[in-house]
Amino acid sequence: MDIARELRSAIAHRIACIDRPYLNAFAGTGRSQRRHAGDIHAIARKIMDRTFDPFSFFWDIGNGEPAGFSDVYLTVFTALFDIDDDDARRWTSKAEWDVARSEAARDITRALLRKFTVTKRALIISQNEHQGGGFGDAGSAHGISNCRYEDEREW
Repeated sequence: MDIARELRSAIAHRIACIDRPYLNAFAGTGRSQRRHAGDIHAIARKIMDRTFDPFSFFWDIGNGEPAGFSDVYLTVFTALFDIDDDDARRWTSKAEWDVARSEAARDITRALLRKFTVTKRALIISQNEHQGGGFGDAGSAHGISNCRYEDEREW
């Protein structure tokens, strides 16, 4: 699968998992009937939460240094901030919700790919002899609790 498609799919999935009060506040259809920067920050935090674990971001300019979390966050925030009021209201419409989510995910992905080179991170399963279990062992409480993501530049 294409990295842009994977990133867009991950963003669309996180948008789909956002609770209704956050969506109403983002769209300006909540109690205050207005959009605030704080609401956009809340949506950006929800999108950033666990979405970007399997991805690495490197600056397109300069030496290709790794981008920090805040740099990626500000890019997501700016892309959300650029969504106009009418398109934001479509997020709360039951008829247009899927289309609006897809368009927003596409816009966020496009903004990220303009600034950063995105790569997929490998899921590394840690084998710890002291714990007595490996990935998916019957005795382990969580099958992937010993896993972590690593950049391809690290292995």
